[in-house]
Amino acid sequence: MIVVFFVILCLMLILFGVIFSTLNIRIQKLYFSNQHFEGKVNVDYLIFLEVSLFGVVRFIKLKIDPSRVTKISKKFKVKEKMRQMNFKQMKQDLPDKKEQIELVKRLKINLEEFHFVLELGTKDVLITSAMIAFLSSILGIAIARVIKKYQEEKYEYKMIPVYQNKNIINLNANCIIQVKMVHIIGIIFTLVRKRKEKQKHERTSNRRSYDYSYEQY
Repeated sequence: MIVVFFVILCLMLILFGVIFSTLNIRIQKLYFSNQHFEGKVNVDYLIFLEVSLFGVVRFIKLKIDPSRVTKISKKFKVKEKMRQMNFKQMKQDLPDKKEQIELVKRLKINLEEFHFVLELGTKDVLITSAMIAFLSSILGIAIARVIKKYQEEKYEYKMIPVYQNKNIINLNANCIIQVKMVHIIGIIFTLVRKRKEKQKHERTSNRRSYDYSYEQY
């Protein structure tokens, strides 16, 4: 009886932790530039993944930067495994665009802070101006959808056209993205369920096609 009570208590605590915990994706630094590197692209980033209870008590923190990603890639031989992956099959297993949009909405992403500066230039002045206008509009709409409470000092972005008759991109960004763990787990369950349903449907279809072929003989 005591064991059963202890198991139930543990399950309740886990459930409680999942419901009231939040994943914080804190992008402290994101830098992307091709301007000063003779045709090469320089990328630098520092990202922290944090899980906290009630958004206050942090109990998981993971740091991601280029050196750590390189170490993990070498340790687990990521490149070799990626070569062996069947990307066509993986693409088929993914939801369609409409379902992807619906799943993103269900995540209920909250953009807690956002600072973004993009300098962009192409060899054509008209293309540069059009791209800046288009990206500014898209970014403005996207940000408005994921902000709960707007504070001017927390949200700022700049799109700066560079007219030098060459392809230039300089990007600097930092932000904080929050997602409830219960929403993430719900999305995972949905994807797993839909994949099983799809595989079951494919097996059923295959059996039927075999049945029809047998009827011919």
